[in-house]
Amino acid sequence: MPSILLGRRDNFKPGPPFIGLWGFVLKDLSRRANKLRRRVYREMPVASGNRTAELDHRMCYADIAAILEAGRLGVSSAGAALALWRACSEHGLRAWCYRFGFPESLTQTVTIVDIDGVLQIHDAFFNLSYPSGLYDVLASLRNGETVAGKRAVRDRKVYIMDPAREPDRTARWLQEHADREFEPVDGLRRFELLWDPEAFVATRPAIEPVFRDLAARGYPADPQFSMLHPVAVFDGTKWHRNRADMPLLRGCNLESPVAALRVASRDLETERARLTETTATVTRLEADLVEAKSQSSAAARRFSAERETWLQQKAALQAGNTALKGELAETQSRLSTAVDLRAQRDSQIAQLRAEIEDAARQSELQQNSLDALQGQQREWDTARHRLETEIRDLRSRLEAGSHENEQLRQNAAVLASRAEAADEQVIAVSHYLPPLIDEVSRLRCERDAMSRERKLLAAQIAASPQARLRSLWRRLINRREAAT
Repeated sequence: MPSILLGRRDNFKPGPPFIGLWGFVLKDLSRRANKLRRRVYREMPVASGNRTAELDHRMCYADIAAILEAGRLGVSSAGAALALWRACSEHGLRAWCYRFGFPESLTQTVTIVDIDGVLQIHDAFFNLSYPSGLYDVLASLRNGETVAGKRAVRDRKVYIMDPAREPDRTARWLQEHADREFEPVDGLRRFELLWDPEAFVATRPAIEPVFRDLAARGYPADPQFSMLHPVAVFDGTKWHRNRADMPLLRGCNLESPVAALRVASRDLETERARLTETTATVTRLEADLVEAKSQSSAAARRFSAERETWLQQKAALQAGNTALKGELAETQSRLSTAVDLRAQRDSQIAQLRAEIEDAARQSELQQNSLDALQGQQREWDTARHRLETEIRDLRSRLEAGSHENEQLRQNAAVLASRAEAADEQVIAVSHYLPPLIDEVSRLRCERDAMSRERKLLAAQIAASPQARLRSLWRRLINRREAAT
């Protein structure tokens, strides 16, 4: 009945007689959503980053649970939210997946469930729900106020840890805070614990960039405020990543005036500090300017004295220049001679380069020949190793054959001894054959006599059966005793 009422909610308006029944239906739907969230929390383990399963929204909840049942894979917050969305859809509840946060550092995903027009937030990853609807929570966060979520502390989740990927700090924290540890599966350690935001912060070093991103935007160090930064919304068919096309958030103002005021105050303090620093810099520059003016007057006096010295040095330099011109002419003549020598040396160098190139080509040919010889040497070494391997195999086979031959010789010796025993038995049997033949002949005679007596007995039985039968029985007994 609740699912039928939910499906016709848009056309059904409960009147006063049905207020109690309708409240019971809503309470039942909310309780159902809570039970589904707790079930997903228990059945969807969390795991190391390399052990996170990729879930498809087209899979049913049973298939999703079957993937994770082996104890080798876990889910992220996105996987838990998608599993809760599928469970709600299969139980007649309309739901969405809301992903928020900062893609460059960390994102989180929750499930939004429609309970008679109230969009309840259910976090199956941390087993959290909120007393207010989605829009009330967003309004509180815009005002800079956190919303206390309802936590179910009785349920526990399994953490699948890959020792090769997790840092030692995470392993120590799990050993100290987990309720118990199960038997490892394929080298993966499994812990049962209360998985909540505090446990996530303690085991995930990636939470620090989130705090820095929140502080840069004027929010307190609480990941809850990242709800004001949507990344995508899943409507049951596809993920909407364009802010203007996101279901549930169209026309919703998510800019926080409190955060903007914090950013403005922080920028103002920064500008004030910068202005103070600039004022100190201006004061220092003014003092430097006064000092520079005093130094400039002293420099002017030094410049006039240095100018007189320079004029004297100029006259001396002019005299030196005349002497240098004569030296330059002599140097030019020497340079022409050096140029001729250089031309001769260039021709010699060209000849030497040609000889060097020829030698290099010959060296290259020799190197190629040497490489070919080395290749042949490697081939010969390979063939030699192969032959040595075959020789070792043949030796092992020969040793095995020798061992088998030795066993065959031993078996032949045993068979020969058995044959000799059999021959001895045949000889012994041949000694007993004549007496046996005589005994057989005697028994044949007795058999013939017994046949005759049987005929006689038959004739006597025909006359007096009882008396003759007794006498015959006595005879038979006497002969049997004599024969034994």
